[in-house]
Amino acid sequence: MPTRGCRAPPRARALWSCAALVAGLLANALPAAGSEASALQRLASVDPRAAIAAVPLSNAGDDISWPTDGWPVSTPEAQGIDSATLANALVQIHAHRIPIHSLLIVRHGRIVLDSYFRPFADGRTHNVYSVTKSVTSMLVGIAQATHELPGVDTPVYALLSAGTGDDPRKPQITLAHLLSMTSGLDCRPDGGESLLQQMLRSRHLAAFMLDRPIEADPGTVFDYCGGNSEVVSAVLTKTTGTSAFEFARRELFAPLGITRVSWSTDGDRVSHGWGDLMLQPRDMAKLGYLWLHNGRWGNRQVVPAEYLAEALTSHASVQPGIEYGYGMWLYPGHTPVDFEANGSFGQRITVIPSLDMVEVTTGGGFDANEVARMIAAAPKSDGALAANPEANTRLVTLVAEAAGTPSLASLSMRLRHRAGHALIVAANR
Repeated sequence: MPTRGCRAPPRARALWSCAALVAGLLANALPAAGSEASALQRLASVDPRAAIAAVPLSNAGDDISWPTDGWPVSTPEAQGIDSATLANALVQIHAHRIPIHSLLIVRHGRIVLDSYFRPFADGRTHNVYSVTKSVTSMLVGIAQATHELPGVDTPVYALLSAGTGDDPRKPQITLAHLLSMTSGLDCRPDGGESLLQQMLRSRHLAAFMLDRPIEADPGTVFDYCGGNSEVVSAVLTKTTGTSAFEFARRELFAPLGITRVSWSTDGDRVSHGWGDLMLQPRDMAKLGYLWLHNGRWGNRQVVPAEYLAEALTSHASVQPGIEYGYGMWLYPGHTPVDFEANGSFGQRITVIPSLDMVEVTTGGGFDANEVARMIAAAPKSDGALAANPEANTRLVTLVAEAAGTPSLASLSMRLRHRAGHALIVAANR
């Protein structure tokens, strides 16, 4: 988990290496060639926010597969991915007894690996923990586009008609501060209980957080704290007239074809902005695919491009090579550059724009970075590789065995082994 007390950079510093990130996003939204593409790419190097907002809607559905009704599936090699590397990763996961529940990879809009590890099974939803924070952030952008929510620089206490006490700094806290984890509100544990545990014992979760003392000037110190996201969710309820869950059902999940979903909501109709969202891994991948394509889904701009660009801009430095946007983890130090929605115990949606790739993991308490390293070498080419039936059959067999359902190839091998053993027994009688 990130450390506390990291200084947030000033707004002028906020574009980190967003130009590289936007260049990858533009590659997925622009024509392959032409003056329009080159002009926007030049703009990206100067003003990434302006460039990402300028991607024309008419290109959104061209030559892109939109998995609203289900993901198309491909062999890894057809999408430039090495099956042998993926198979070796599954072997290592088994050998090291890594408590992963699922591993899914999407390349060029097609699933190339969709593996489940018993007892977790295909078709089940999973608590995505703090990945929820990224979803809460997206809802802010959507609510702004529907004119139900003012800008992120709006003071929160005035918006919620909440008392600020005697501290003159509380009225300065904005939505932007909450989204970037720089509100300055006290998130320290007390009596052996984390802030989240304390908050959950309260009848009114958002009010509990708003009543916390302030320990740093807003916008100056990064402190990763679920209470900030709870207040954001309360703002969504106040301004949209419904819970974040119901708003998300209508404005985010429905356009993407996400139907099997649940999200805990308290008695104040405030969904837990920090966690408890339940999604299937393939639906988690849809969120990553939405982000990969600049917030567009088909011909609909689901998340405003300008807001997504702002969410993927650094608003706080966590540690060298790790930045935080609005509910999104940014890794300008990675090669290639990527960004993530990241939750406890191994829940992760990783988007790698330059590779046109989305990776999803769920688990019961493992280091997702370890698995990421195992599959990092799998992309070999932007185009198709030569077919590798032997490696692909091995991969299919390992996926089936991980799920506890032997594949046809595995059953065939076992039957041949048993037949041979029976012949040996008969010959020695």
